[in-house]
Amino acid sequence: MPANKKPILYAYTFLVALCALGASMITNAQSEGGPSLDAVLRTSQGQEIPAGAFGIVIVEDAREASLLQLRGIAGSGVALLRNPGGADCLSVPLRFVAGDFGGDSISTAQARTIRLNINSASLAWALIAGEDVVSDHFRVGDSPQHDISIQEGLTAGHGFVLNPGTSLVSDIFGATPGRISCSTR
Repeated sequence: MPANKKPILYAYTFLVALCALGASMITNAQSEGGPSLDAVLRTSQGQEIPAGAFGIVIVEDAREASLLQLRGIAGSGVALLRNPGGADCLSVPLRFVAGDFGGDSISTAQARTIRLNINSASLAWALIAGEDVVSDHFRVGDSPQHDISIQEGLTAGHGFVLNPGTSLVSDIFGATPGRISCSTR
């Protein structure tokens, strides 16, 4: 192998090992003293992460606008995720945009609260790492068998993006998850 290709191979191997370690940390949360995936978690704010879910997304501050057949929703919210290595939970602020072809007029209004369950370890890890989550890249539906299950505020026809962080700075340097207390119910 040429000498100039070895650093690329080493970097690739390191990244694969790092991703495998991160996924392993999330799926083995209970062995590290973290809450079991089978337990319902209640956060200090009163929100619940259902059993079997890695977290939830809540968007309460959103506006909806329609322009003839086009409809868009934009706002901010938070992802509350099980902490893979501890007894607390992680809170990731995020920006949210969604759209579909369900508009029927020209109007703007306050959008309904949007709630999503995160049922995929790789999706939870992507949010913790500050990566954008595009709904087209995951299975979205209304059951726990989907990577993202819609609880309220959207339909399966909506396309959406979860963008961790609250500013351009967090787009560049990544969002920093906060810690919040949570307990099993």
